[in-house]
Amino acid sequence: MDRRRRGSGFLRFVSRYTGPEAGVVERQLPFVLAFSVGMVVLAVVDVVVDPTLVLASAIVTVAVLVLAVTLPWRRWPAWAADVLPVASLGAVSLLRAGTGGPSSVLAALLFIPVLTLASQRGRRGVTLATVCVVLVVFTPAVIDPSTFTSLTVARAVVVALVAFVLALVSHETTERLRVRNAALDRLRVDQDELLDLVRTDAEVIARVAAARESALEQMVAVIDSATEQAIIATDADGVIQVFNAGAERLLGHAQGSVVGRLRLTALHDPDELRERYRSATGHDVRGEGEQADRRLLDVVVSPARGDGSNVRDWTWVRRDGERRTVRLAVTRRVEGDGASSGLVVVATDVTAEREAAAFKDQFVSLVSHELRTPLTAVLGYLELLQDGPDPLSDEQREYVTIIERNARRQLRLVSDLLLTAQVDAGTFQVSPTRIDLADVVRSSVASAAYAAQNAGVTLTQDVAPTPVVADATRLAQVVDNLLTNAIKFTRPGGTVVVSVAPGPPDESGRTGAVLEVSDSGVGIAPDEIARLTQRFFRAASAQRGAVPGVGLGLSIAKAVVDAHGGTLDVASTLGEGTTMTVRLPAQPEDPRG
Repeated sequence: MDRRRRGSGFLRFVSRYTGPEAGVVERQLPFVLAFSVGMVVLAVVDVVVDPTLVLASAIVTVAVLVLAVTLPWRRWPAWAADVLPVASLGAVSLLRAGTGGPSSVLAALLFIPVLTLASQRGRRGVTLATVCVVLVVFTPAVIDPSTFTSLTVARAVVVALVAFVLALVSHETTERLRVRNAALDRLRVDQDELLDLVRTDAEVIARVAAARESALEQMVAVIDSATEQAIIATDADGVIQVFNAGAERLLGHAQGSVVGRLRLTALHDPDELRERYRSATGHDVRGEGEQADRRLLDVVVSPARGDGSNVRDWTWVRRDGERRTVRLAVTRRVEGDGASSGLVVVATDVTAEREAAAFKDQFVSLVSHELRTPLTAVLGYLELLQDGPDPLSDEQREYVTIIERNARRQLRLVSDLLLTAQVDAGTFQVSPTRIDLADVVRSSVASAAYAAQNAGVTLTQDVAPTPVVADATRLAQVVDNLLTNAIKFTRPGGTVVVSVAPGPPDESGRTGAVLEVSDSGVGIAPDEIARLTQRFFRAASAQRGAVPGVGLGLSIAKAVVDAHGGTLDVASTLGEGTTMTVRLPAQPEDPRG
């Protein structure tokens, strides 16, 4: 290792003063320094043969240094600077001739200009150095021909060969240094660019990391602050990883006893899980342990695999054994490659809501049955009274008519309540047959004519024969409810128009039906249109105008239309009126034959 370092240091020294990085002045300094040392030697050792030649060599050396310093070498071609080492070789030749010729102790100075010439680009320096060395060797013989012998020739050959080898080695060494330095320069540039990129990337990564850390802290703070909803996150195997304060409150478990210890399925009612697994797969879960838990977890996860999320009601079991009904919003966490990394579950306790809804449905059904029986009896006795053998006076007949009208109104309300209970229980059905919807509309218009006349509303109809396969009784209920609403919300002097016609044909050429009920009434606010078909919903206009009703008509109409596979659309403008449009699809045939 030390040898390698020393060798590298020597090469750097040579390159510094003779290599491609050296300037014109720097390349002359080694020779000038060595020549100066030679002059000191000559002052100590008296070997000068011809002082004139020694002085001439000194003048040439000084001139070379002055020219190297003063001339604008950068403006000239690179080969122009070769004149200086050639001149230095001339100075060596004069010095050698003036200090004993072939026996001169300063002859070795010629190798310094040789190295300078050989270090230049191209092989011209090697050739020029070799030729100049030969000339230097023969210079004493030129000055004094008597000294020319065969030994002179042999010396010239040997010295020229040595100079050529030295020049060649120096040239190859400097070429390698040049290539290496160029590579180092490129690497240095690349390194600087990479450092800039790394610095930029580091800054970006630092900003992103800071942003993600801040977002994580905010998310954790939001999750921890949510006490009304239980937020639970799991890994891909369903093992709980996040269990917030809302989950602790809902389930009674401490976070430390759940995270990393329990699976999501451990929170569920096991009987409900197994029953839903049986309904989904057609067979029971066998065994216990991890494999069974994975299968049961699929029941929770599978509905969320289509669009990534799912909301359903489940039963969870608290630590004390109490069962709670929760509405679960289950969302899969998906990595960039599409693989699932776990679940995020947001649970809301809806036990009280579900119990209240069930109680309300039971109450509605019970009250409806208890009211329908006496109302039916009242109407029966009213018919007997009207058709009895004893004639009624005009005043009595008017009273009976009022009683009958109010009894039938109450019976209709009770029937509506029963129908809503059937819809909620999933027992509501229609009995379709081949009918003409135009006949149903005409009958409903005739029944509503009296109410329209009393309200000062003009009721018109535009009906065309419209054969459909539908439940005539239920559709009559739809038309009656739509007409009743239109008349109630139309001011005196207004109009209500009922139209029915076949719908556009489908691909097979069959047509459905389009029923429209339009009025010039008070209209409905845009933000209330979407809620019109909800049970017991009363629009603001109905509340302000004290319009009678309980908010069941449109919800029943929607349920009947849905049961027929149709749609109920509402278009309304405040102060201008409302249009209710029922579209029934085409039916191929009477399902009952």
